[in-house]
Amino acid sequence: MKISDTAFSHGFCLRKNFFHFIIPAVLLFWMAGCSKEEPPRNLKELISEALAGSVKADSIKANVLWLESMGTRFSLADNRRQVAVAIRNRFIRMGYSETRLDSFMINVTYRQVSYSLWQYNVIATLEGLVQDDTASIIGAHHDNILSSSSGDPFIKAYGANDNASGVATVLEVARVMKKNNYIPKSRILFITYAAEELGLKGSYAHSASAAEQNLKLRCMLNNDMVAFCPFTDKQNWIVNIIDYDNSHELRLGAETLAKKYTCLKFINDNKYQKQSDSYPYSLKGYQALFFIGQAPDPNYHTLYDVSAACNFDFCAEVVKLNCAILVEKN
Repeated sequence: MKISDTAFSHGFCLRKNFFHFIIPAVLLFWMAGCSKEEPPRNLKELISEALAGSVKADSIKANVLWLESMGTRFSLADNRRQVAVAIRNRFIRMGYSETRLDSFMINVTYRQVSYSLWQYNVIATLEGLVQDDTASIIGAHHDNILSSSSGDPFIKAYGANDNASGVATVLEVARVMKKNNYIPKSRILFITYAAEELGLKGSYAHSASAAEQNLKLRCMLNNDMVAFCPFTDKQNWIVNIIDYDNSHELRLGAETLAKKYTCLKFINDNKYQKQSDSYPYSLKGYQALFFIGQAPDPNYHTLYDVSAACNFDFCAEVVKLNCAILVEKN
């Protein structure tokens, strides 16, 4: 909806538009939760509550099943571009018209065979109030792989937890933000990365491009293996929030938000901090976090990594945490 009163400046119009869009989405939450005994909540809190209230475990599950049904998403398989196009089209159908493939070439040797192939990151953009060189990133890799003893990933590799769950998390954050007409201060980039399993190739390519373009990042949130949790008791729902030398403060803020908007408990075990797509961004000086389920997944890189082994209610809590961080940073 546009504001027609030309007496307002362009900047004020944008802000007025923002309040017009977001307040209907959070007003019911405010009315339901406000009492004389409770302190007044600020707009960011109301928005985070609205987004959290829109997160659906069934929506996450549907996206994991959809990705699993592709048979394989191995980055050397012939369908690698089809996978990226399908994810791009998913964003577009949600209303993200500014979604594109970001192509790059890799040269790798896999099982003693050399490959030179194009790869395709997917980048969807939610524009912000301020059109500048500042952004936030929420990402996950869309490729998968099998261990050498588990089968042939060219033919079949479901990769439900690793890492359809991360992609589904990114898609669900995008869905609830669009559903609630959320407009951030600066744009948010929803990125799914190719060829993570072959050496973080997609995130190395994009982080290098971001640095070359002097992109200023408020944060980079990476979701990898965020749906395995074998416990029904929510007291045992633990997410590992991995940080880097320059993102300790960001992690502490995430822990505060986890307490506020989710039922998750958390740990900070950085053992695997170099093994996922947040790491290349940290090398470029960007503040990044890496979310992963705390419980070891026995189905890792096997054909047993399927949706039936996933806990989508746990994953929904991780989605809520991602939403809250992005709102807090914007």
